[in-house]
Amino acid sequence: MKLPLLAKVLVCLMVAATLYRIWDGSTFNDPAETGRYSLVDNDIPDDVRARLHPWVAGFIGLTPEQAKARLEKRWETIDRESLKALRDVLRESEITCLVDSPEGGMICAERPDTYGGSHRDFWHLPAPLERSEIQQRLAPLGLADNVALGNFLHHFGGLAESPETSGYFMHSESPLPTFTDSWDGTIKYFDEWEGSLMLYHALNGCFILVRQDGSVGWWMMQEHRVEKEAKDFDEFILKYAKHRKTSWPYDPYGAR
Repeated sequence: MKLPLLAKVLVCLMVAATLYRIWDGSTFNDPAETGRYSLVDNDIPDDVRARLHPWVAGFIGLTPEQAKARLEKRWETIDRESLKALRDVLRESEITCLVDSPEGGMICAERPDTYGGSHRDFWHLPAPLERSEIQQRLAPLGLADNVALGNFLHHFGGLAESPETSGYFMHSESPLPTFTDSWDGTIKYFDEWEGSLMLYHALNGCFILVRQDGSVGWWMMQEHRVEKEAKDFDEFILKYAKHRKTSWPYDPYGAR
């Protein structure tokens, strides 16, 4: 589907507003926002509790140490070096609250050394999908044999900078989104990436693409082109894990 001129203008305005907030040092993911509840908060409404996935609800009432141990159980079977690197970066954060969001809610964690900073470093994670369900969703895209991708989606699917906006990896989308030319045939290298999995939606509107041969690219919306990011998924995750050491939204332009 091709976007009309007005829609493109609105998209560009949204991107510009997001980039200004980044430049201005605004806080994106303050846990004081509505829909967030402390782990020790006994006043979580019954309707919110009913919506939470059992894995997420299991964090209610836990101390930070107990919450970390519960998360470690999810990650204890990780055996790929790239995913271990990402796990090790994320485990530096402290699980601070639960988020009432679609698809069963999410846990929210913050890296302690960013408390009170202008760019507070949060990440959010929903409950894991079953491996069989992940395989069923990857099969139509020709990615069922990408073991690194499948393992990532099981352990880290839905990992997000914010549950309210963009900056997230795909999780429960069915079917998973694929890359199509909605820009009047003006995307450079589109033919090389058509049909790729749109795995990650950045705050600035760009997307991480995973191609059937396993290579990873950035769909750079502002420049109407795709740029190759990694030769395979493991290389991409190592780059992403390195970025997660900074308190900055993830996009193809990097932190200032």
